[in-house]
Amino acid sequence: MGLKIAVIGARGLPASYSGVETHCEGLYLGLIEKGYEVILYSRENYSAYKNYKGIKIKSIRMISIKGFDTFICSLISTIQATFSDADIIHFHAQGPAIFSWIPRLLAPKKIIGFTCHGIDWQRDKWGFLAKLTIKLGEVASARFPHFKIAVSQYLVDYYDKKYNVKLKRIFNGIEIQPSLPLTTTKAKYNLNENEYFLFVARLVPEKAVETLIKAIKTLKTDKKLVLVGDSSNTDDYVAYLKSLAENDERIIFTSYVYGDELNELYSNAYAYISASKLEGLPITLLEAMSFARPVILSDIGPHVETLECDNSAGKLFEVNDLSGCAKAMESMLKLSDIELEKMGLAAKNIVLKHFQWQNVIEQTDKLYREYFSGSMDAIIIQDKVGEKSN
Repeated sequence: MGLKIAVIGARGLPASYSGVETHCEGLYLGLIEKGYEVILYSRENYSAYKNYKGIKIKSIRMISIKGFDTFICSLISTIQATFSDADIIHFHAQGPAIFSWIPRLLAPKKIIGFTCHGIDWQRDKWGFLAKLTIKLGEVASARFPHFKIAVSQYLVDYYDKKYNVKLKRIFNGIEIQPSLPLTTTKAKYNLNENEYFLFVARLVPEKAVETLIKAIKTLKTDKKLVLVGDSSNTDDYVAYLKSLAENDERIIFTSYVYGDELNELYSNAYAYISASKLEGLPITLLEAMSFARPVILSDIGPHVETLECDNSAGKLFEVNDLSGCAKAMESMLKLSDIELEKMGLAAKNIVLKHFQWQNVIEQTDKLYREYFSGSMDAIIIQDKVGEKSN
């Protein structure tokens, strides 16, 4: 029997909401094949599964309070995991990690892990109390887990500078999918191949989707802007975006799209575009690149880090710079088909080299086993709470 892992922080499976769920699905399906037993604590209203492809789903029944569902679910999940037979409790995201002290105190023989997917308290949608709670989670994530992971070098550097704590960088991964012709989506959204810019994510303020809308409205082009995503407790923001897009038929809101329909949209986009102000390492960006799509990105750390692998894969513009975004789009419109193809192939090669799930699975498996090996006694002695533990 392999190691037993308790996973806290994902809403549930299958992944249909955010990068955390996508990360957990890709990682733990791979680890199950290596002999691990995985129990993922889920919100009852998110997933009806009790077992998802071998991952055991433990649904948490709770009273839903807007803005605090994650807090409540994480607390209940942590208490249950602490007194379970799990060998490792792995917290995903800063908010849930606020409770990582509980198993450190009450179950000292268990290994506690943490993965940082982003600096979550900086997200614009949170109010004062929620931001404070997540900040406390960030502090706890730097202090209590035995091992700590970040999905980008940007996040590694953040923890090193702020807390003098070393996180291990293990990138996000994706599964390479075959390109698909426009069929269902062609008629549904009135699209043609290579005739639209594509954005895929939740429609939340830190994604700065208004910059994309305002930018394309300044351009004299027949290219469309397809916005795949919808509200995440941000109905007012989505209404604002739709008001900006009024009277411009080039701007298309699809709401959430999954599976083959999403792959159709990726496969046939002219370019993928994001003006985001805050990311960890966006899986939707990696998915678009895997379909050999050129990219236009704001110059935040995770975007720059991705393109540093090969800067011929896309174009960067200064974050919060509407004019810069429009100019980047315009300059890409001037490229020849051959130049665009080369840019797209460079993007795909970045993913093939650095961002496949097998790399993530192998590195995480190694980390788990190192911390649960015969040298664990030495690790416990050295790993006093508050010290560097990686």
